[in-house]
Amino acid sequence: MKFVSNLPDENHVPYKFIAAEPHFKHVVRYMRTSDMALAGAVAAGFPALHIMWERLSPSFHPKHLPRLMLIQVPFYASVGFMFAAQRSYFRFWGWKENSIEAARWEAEASTRSTEKPKGWMDGQDW
Repeated sequence: MKFVSNLPDENHVPYKFIAAEPHFKHVVRYMRTSDMALAGAVAAGFPALHIMWERLSPSFHPKHLPRLMLIQVPFYASVGFMFAAQRSYFRFWGWKENSIEAARWEAEASTRSTEKPKGWMDGQDW
C-alpha cells in the first residue's frame, strides 16, 4: 500500500518507473553530479549574491551581516539539498530521463534479498 495515494505508477509516466516510495538512502545514493552541483550552486550562490547586493546597496549596518549569514548559509544549503533530492525523486518516479538509474536499480535488484524483514506488522497472528 502506498503511503501517498497520488504517486505515479508504471502506466502514467513517460520514462521507466523505478519505485513509488524509494528509501531516502537510495534517493541520496542515486543523485547525479549535476544534482550535487545544483545543490552547491544554491547553497553558495544565494548567500554570495546577498553579500554582493549588500555591498552595492546596504540596507543595514555591516556588523549584522555575519549574524545574517549564520542563518542564510544553513537555510540555503537545505534548500539546495531539497532541489537535488527532488530531481532524484523525479527520476525514480519516471518523470525525468532515468536510463542510468534504471540500469543501476536493475543491477542492484538482482543482488538484493527477496525475503521481507520480519516485523511486528508482518500479517501473521501471534
